[in-house]
Amino acid sequence: MAPRKRPSPADGVEDDGSEASEVIDVESAQSNLRQGPSKRARLSYRDSSDRGSDAPSEDDVVFQEQETQFHTQQRSNNHLSNTAADNGILESVSCTNFMCHGYLEVALGPLINFIIGHNGSGKSAVLTAITICLGGKATATNRGQSLKSFIKEGTEAAVLSVKIKNKGESAYQTDVYGDAIIVERHFTRSGTSSFKLKNSLGRLISTKKADLEEICDFFALQIDNPMNVLTQDMARQFLSNSTPQEKYKFFMKGTQLEHLDGDYLQIEGNLDIIDQGLATLLADLGQYEEAARKAKATLAMSEKHESLRKKITNMSQQMAWSQVEEQEQKLAKADEELVKITDKIGNAKQKADQCSETYDAADRGFREADGVVKDLQLSLAPHDERKDQAKKEHDKAKADAMTVQTEQRSIKDYMKQTNERIKRAENDIQEELRRLEEVNGGSNARLLAEIEEKRSELAEARSRMDNHDGALQHLEAEHRHALQNLEKSKEPIPRQRKEVQECEERLNRLARDKGRQEGAYHANLPRLLRAIREDGGFRETPVGPIGYHVRLLKPSWSGILEKSLGATLNTFIVTSKPDQIRLSEVMNRCQCQCPIMIGNNGHVDTSGHEPDPKFDTSLRVLEIDNDLVRKQLIINQMIEQTMLHDDRKEAVNLMSDSRLQNVKQCFTPNKNGAGSRYSYGWGGNLVENYIPAYKGTARMKTDVEFQISDCRSELQRLRNELNDLERTQRERQTDVKNCEQAIVRHKRETRELRIEVQRLEGAVEDIQDRLDSGAVEEGKLDALKQGLDEAKEELSTHQASFGDSVIAKDKAAEVLKTLRDRMSAIDTETADIKAKIHKAEVKSVKVSERRDAALRDKNSAFAAIKQQEDAYKVAEGVRNDQAHTVECFIEEASKICDRVRVDRGETTHTLEAKLDKLSTDLKTLGGSRHELAVEATRTLKEYRHAKAHVENVETLAQLLKSTLVNRKDRWKSFQRAITARARVQFMWMLSERNFRGRLLANHKEKKLDLQVEPDATKVGKGREAKTLSGGEKSFSTICLLLSLWDAMGAPVRCLDEFDVFMDSVNREVSMRKMIEAARYSIGKQFILITPGSMGSVHSANDVKIIKYVVSVLHPSHH
Repeated sequence: MAPRKRPSPADGVEDDGSEASEVIDVESAQSNLRQGPSKRARLSYRDSSDRGSDAPSEDDVVFQEQETQFHTQQRSNNHLSNTAADNGILESVSCTNFMCHGYLEVALGPLINFIIGHNGSGKSAVLTAITICLGGKATATNRGQSLKSFIKEGTEAAVLSVKIKNKGESAYQTDVYGDAIIVERHFTRSGTSSFKLKNSLGRLISTKKADLEEICDFFALQIDNPMNVLTQDMARQFLSNSTPQEKYKFFMKGTQLEHLDGDYLQIEGNLDIIDQGLATLLADLGQYEEAARKAKATLAMSEKHESLRKKITNMSQQMAWSQVEEQEQKLAKADEELVKITDKIGNAKQKADQCSETYDAADRGFREADGVVKDLQLSLAPHDERKDQAKKEHDKAKADAMTVQTEQRSIKDYMKQTNERIKRAENDIQEELRRLEEVNGGSNARLLAEIEEKRSELAEARSRMDNHDGALQHLEAEHRHALQNLEKSKEPIPRQRKEVQECEERLNRLARDKGRQEGAYHANLPRLLRAIREDGGFRETPVGPIGYHVRLLKPSWSGILEKSLGATLNTFIVTSKPDQIRLSEVMNRCQCQCPIMIGNNGHVDTSGHEPDPKFDTSLRVLEIDNDLVRKQLIINQMIEQTMLHDDRKEAVNLMSDSRLQNVKQCFTPNKNGAGSRYSYGWGGNLVENYIPAYKGTARMKTDVEFQISDCRSELQRLRNELNDLERTQRERQTDVKNCEQAIVRHKRETRELRIEVQRLEGAVEDIQDRLDSGAVEEGKLDALKQGLDEAKEELSTHQASFGDSVIAKDKAAEVLKTLRDRMSAIDTETADIKAKIHKAEVKSVKVSERRDAALRDKNSAFAAIKQQEDAYKVAEGVRNDQAHTVECFIEEASKICDRVRVDRGETTHTLEAKLDKLSTDLKTLGGSRHELAVEATRTLKEYRHAKAHVENVETLAQLLKSTLVNRKDRWKSFQRAITARARVQFMWMLSERNFRGRLLANHKEKKLDLQVEPDATKVGKGREAKTLSGGEKSFSTICLLLSLWDAMGAPVRCLDEFDVFMDSVNREVSMRKMIEAARYSIGKQFILITPGSMGSVHSANDVKIIKYVVSVLHPSHH
């Protein structure tokens, strides 16, 4: 609903020019025109008289009229009561977190309001809140530079609310807002600000500032008018320090005369622009008129050239159908091209059949050669088993020979010990013989010495026996430890032999395949690839397996990368779900199941996501020839952020010291082809995982010779380790046998020591008996001789055993020689078979190369078929397009005329040349008769339109000029009337206190000053304002302010601290005068703020006093 506007004196543009229509009793002057920021040019038709000066005679007439009218109005107002306006006045103001107030709500009276309180109590916040809430700027209040400076300390946002009365017939959109309009403004320290317009029930109606401005315009709430809302600083400036120039500015702004003057300047500028445009239009009008005249003359001449036009028409018809014939010739050529391509497709299919037969023959040859290689390899297996068996027997025989040699050394030791016993026995016999010779003639003392010697030998023998018994436990412990070591040494040998066997098989495969990748994949993979190539139902041909598109630049990482990538290298990639389903069906038919991924095309830029260039990564050591494969490996395997480091210790230090940028995991090699994977776990901890060695055939392309060399080195290392393990096992077996022999020796020595102790015990007993009986035993010599015989017999036994061991050793050496010869024969046979295998592999490689060449030829043949088929499709499309073009040409030519015969020898180019010549002949006319008629009609129409437009602009310009002159005359009338009214009101107010004075307005110099004589009895012009005392000056300025207010039409007038420079007498008189003036301004609302007391002013029906108490900062109402 569009708001209803108050009528304004400037709304009409019609003026009858009579003096009777001039309104003298003017309360306000408003305009709907807005000033722009640019300067406006003045026109030459401006009134030559200076509108800033008034003729004295005219001023006097107006002054007398205003004086008479003023006194008449005063007399009539004395009989009228001051009643409140139905709308446009403020009912209440509320503030939240505003300036010094946490919350403040002030209910305003409809007429006169006095807000009093001590300095610092927050009185001025009410006036500031009204200004800001109704759309005023923060700088207009002179209390802050921005809205956030008004927010109370310690809070982040403030809310202001003003309630505007909206009753009566001239209310603003009562069906929308009701009896009151509530305006709220919210703003925060962050700089945000918003408005809310609510109805009387508090329901939100609008949040647009434009709607608020429309409401303020409707009620004439001139918040930005410095005379309408006089803030504390503005009031102080106006009442005490204002110069005549500043007073004149206040006067012009307050009465809106300055605004109207700016609007008229803008109109003058627009008129200047219209005049300039009108001159241009007049010049253009002449050109339009000349063009219309020429077109009419040309049309009259065109009647004489009809025969030439007919010839041109005939030529044009032939030219149209000649173009059709040219397009039909192109169509015939397109048909011929289709026939040629069809022949090429037949030839290509015939060649493809031949290539297929050649490939099938080569494939059969390859399978036969490959079968021969596999048969030879199978025949090699028994020889390997025989060699292994012979090696096992050789190792056993060698161990037996070492055992015999060890026993021989033991027998030698036993023979040596037995010889020593024989020598001791012989010495004992000689000693016994000497003793027997001396027995008959010896003494008892010799027996005593002998028994002591024997007892000492007995104690020593017993000590040796005790020590010897204690060593048995140590020997048995060593024997158990040797047995444990033997078992431990046996455990890794089978596993190592298996690794050697796997490495030999891997080496054989590498030597056999020589870089062919087929052996690393499913046996039916070639069949699957051939089926994929021949299947034309894929949207995009699948890519795979991935290993076919990856080349390893550093073969040393082959095992780890093969293991880490795992089944990914066997994967095929498609770009859509239908292709995945179709590929799965093809795999089922070919009995070759492989993983399938769905990806999309597009290059992945990893430049900003890779680690330092000094580190190798999986991506950097791989050469990938397909972007789709590269993208999937990046997404699924993180190859761009997988670091490869040769030194495990350094890699752990790098990963542990700080988290490396763009590194997700790190691979390091271990022995046996295995490796370790390091990655970051939860909390950034370093996690290590073991990567087993890869035992299969390499699926990625790489340097085959390097792989073979590396595999040979690995095989040699594994064999060396196996030899070391077997040698360790033999050493452990020798240790066990040595421990067993040591235990046997210990037991024998124990028996010997026991016999020696028994012998010494018997000798001691014999000597003791001899000492006791005095007799000499004669049987000892026989015992010694018997011991000598036993030792000699034991020596004979050992000598016989030694002879047996020599025979056994010779036999074992013979067995070893036999086994070595046998192994050599097996090696010779194996070498022969391997030579045959090598020869067969060379033949297989050659056959494979021929098969690959045949496959390439076959693929090229099928590619040629597809190329020709694609060319056929393109040619067919060209032919169809040409057929459509022919139809279009025929259709367009038929619009010109029915098909006509083209003269022999005529072509489009010859006809076009003839038409150009004929057209050149007609150039003097400018076209056909029809075209000339159309052109004449068009130029005449443009001329008439331009002429009407010029006339309209001239009429508008003349109307605007007359309206502007009328409005400027009215503006001068307003100015004179308002000035005269202010003079009369000023003199009347001074007279109320027996003052005499007058208001001096000089519009030419833009000055407004006053002359006042406090003593009305004195004769003279009066004193200037600067010679008055502070109270007299303040009272006079208040009278001036009230006089200017009387000339204004705003419904609300605000003044802050108007009596700050007055004494008590002047304050009392001024307040009384302000109340009287307010009462004479019927329906107007006054908001007056003062820090002084209001003892001389009492509340009345039209006077409301609001007091502020500093301690609580809440108003009290009277």
